[in-house]
Amino acid sequence: MPTKTNKKNGIFILLTTLLFITASSCQSQQTKNINAGTTALTALKYIYLTFDDGPLNGSENIDSVILAERLKISVFLVGEHAEKSKILGNYYKMYEQNPFVESYNHSFTHANNKYALFYSNPPNVLADILKNEQLLNLRYKIVRLPGRNMWRIGDRKRDDGVSGSVAADLLAKNGYKLYGWDLEWRHNGKDGTPIQSVDEMTKEIDSRLETGNSFTKDHVVILIHDEMFQKKWEESELKQLIERLRLHPNYVFEQIRFYPNK
Repeated sequence: MPTKTNKKNGIFILLTTLLFITASSCQSQQTKNINAGTTALTALKYIYLTFDDGPLNGSENIDSVILAERLKISVFLVGEHAEKSKILGNYYKMYEQNPFVESYNHSFTHANNKYALFYSNPPNVLADILKNEQLLNLRYKIVRLPGRNMWRIGDRKRDDGVSGSVAADLLAKNGYKLYGWDLEWRHNGKDGTPIQSVDEMTKEIDSRLETGNSFTKDHVVILIHDEMFQKKWEESELKQLIERLRLHPNYVFEQIRFYPNK
């Protein structure tokens, strides 16, 4: 017949076993949660909507879309445009006051659209960038060169095969980061209307992120021009594109300042 001591020992062993099983189960679940969180984190894909040549007609509608949709974008501004008229100056101020917009440097003159001449004088390019930085009170040493798809980020660089490489190197030596783009939403030069449909752009972005066909894997930089969006935001192709991309749970909109250096 079991003694009281044996019964107590049996109960103790049983409780200890149950506690061990419970602790192991909790630890296993925590590990699963951590692994799931890590998987979700590594699966994130980053989209950088970047707008060139503003302020222009269309900037006010971009501002409205972004404010309504509450997502981060980057605008590369041209100082001459901001000085051109009171209306364009006000568009620049709208960007400055929008908490979801960050402003970067696209030169003061936009090379006067004479790119070969502009890049033949690298010190002049630097001076033009500095003038724009001071005029627009730009806070970040981030540049997109006018008419050129060139990159200078840390030790990484890429040229587009035309003039401007020496100027890009000079800017990098002076502490600037240069950002090109992976995909352009092209537009009609006469009226600014987008060429690719929203559906085509969505598929191309999905493809780039799926295949890793970009300057940095899992990150895609999209070039857009302000003049493309002269419709009200309710009718805007930009609004439609944003809505389509937001259907993907792992897509994150970010500003170019947070693009990885490596």
